[in-house]
Amino acid sequence: MHTDNTMKETILQALFRATITTLALARVCFERLRASKRGRTVCNVALAVTAAVLYTVIVYKVAEKDTANDFERWKVEYAAEYTAQQEAAQEAARLSALPDPAVEQRKAEANAFAKLMAGLKLYDYGTDDFRTLAQCLYCRKANPQYPNTLTEVIEQPKQWPGYSENNEVTQKEYNTALAILEELDAQEHPTVSNAFVYASFERDGITLRDTWEIGTRTKFWRYGE
Repeated sequence: MHTDNTMKETILQALFRATITTLALARVCFERLRASKRGRTVCNVALAVTAAVLYTVIVYKVAEKDTANDFERWKVEYAAEYTAQQEAAQEAARLSALPDPAVEQRKAEANAFAKLMAGLKLYDYGTDDFRTLAQCLYCRKANPQYPNTLTEVIEQPKQWPGYSENNEVTQKEYNTALAILEELDAQEHPTVSNAFVYASFERDGITLRDTWEIGTRTKFWRYGE
C-alpha cells in the first residue's frame, strides 16, 4: 500500500510541474497578446482547454494505476483458491473418464445374453421368447442354487443350447439383449417366483417351468401369457 501511494505522489508531482510550465508559457503568450482583446480571449480559451486536458489525464492515470494494483492484489489473494479450483476440475474430468463399474457390468451381461440369443438363431425365436428366456436367467440369479450374476448364469457349461463364448453378435442382437435386461431391471416386483429356472426350447417358442421333471404339479410360464 505504501508503494502505491508513493507512485501516485510521483505522478501527481510530474503532472503538477507540467501544469506550472504550461501556465508559465501561457503567461508569456498572454503578455505578448494583451494589447489585443482577441489575443487575450484566445489565451484564456487555451488555458481552459489545457487545464481540462491535464485534469483528465491525471484522473485517468491514477485510476488506471489503481485498477492494475487492485488486480495484482486480487491475484495474490485468490491464487491459492484459483489453483485449488483448477486442480479439482482436472480431477473431476479424470474421474469422469474412468469406466463406471455398473455400466461395464451391464455391457458384459448384455453381450453374454446376445451370444445366447445368437446361438438360438435356428429356432427363429421372437423378442417375447427372449424376454421369457431372460426371466429364466433372472430366476436363476435369484435362486441360491445358481450363480448370483447374470453373466455367470449364462456362462454355466452345458446349460443353454447353441451358446458359445465364440458366437458372433450383431449390433441389433446386442441392442435387443440390452433393452430386455433394462426392462426386467425396471420391474417393481418379480413376474414369477425364482423357482422357474428350467426352460424348454420348443419350435413354437420358449417356455419356463418350475420343476425339472414335468408332472401334474408343474407350472409353466411364457411372457405375455
